[in-house]
Amino acid sequence: MPDLLTHYLSSYLVAQAFVKRRHAILIAFAGLLADLDALLRIHRWATHSLVIALAVFTPLLLLLYTYRREYLKIALVALLLYTLHIALDIFTAPTPALWPLAPSLWLRVEVNGASTTSGIAVTPTITATIKPVDFTQREAVEGPIISETGLALAITTAILTAAQNLANKKRNPSKRAEALCSCH
Repeated sequence: MPDLLTHYLSSYLVAQAFVKRRHAILIAFAGLLADLDALLRIHRWATHSLVIALAVFTPLLLLLYTYRREYLKIALVALLLYTLHIALDIFTAPTPALWPLAPSLWLRVEVNGASTTSGIAVTPTITATIKPVDFTQREAVEGPIISETGLALAITTAILTAAQNLANKKRNPSKRAEALCSCH
């Protein structure tokens, strides 16, 4: 399963495309909500269903559209991040993404390559596995909080964020510098 850090950082990177970075830091937590089921020791439960997510989010979206449109974009981004979590999980283990309409789905995507004296060979493999839904409570739900993938993504995100900050400082001089220039 993608670790919590990977889920959070993936959500953060997507969120910052839609909202300011400081808001993305908070909204990215929506990408972790599906794993609240782990607290009940039933990982990949109904919280991992897109059908249930839409059933919960639709009334909220309608209420926001009717009464508080200024928050509609945030709710839509949160739904996108929640959906991203489920999509990432589908690639690591059976996930009840369409429950109660369909059983659990697990997609395995692999692309292997080899460079030989006769050329380059690329072999893609896509396997879809359908399994019955299993919502039994476990003795323990284990999983990585941080993995090598999450750590690599954290380093990449930090470098990307630092580069964006440097680029923004070069384009927009600080207010202090502007104040100094306007004083003479």
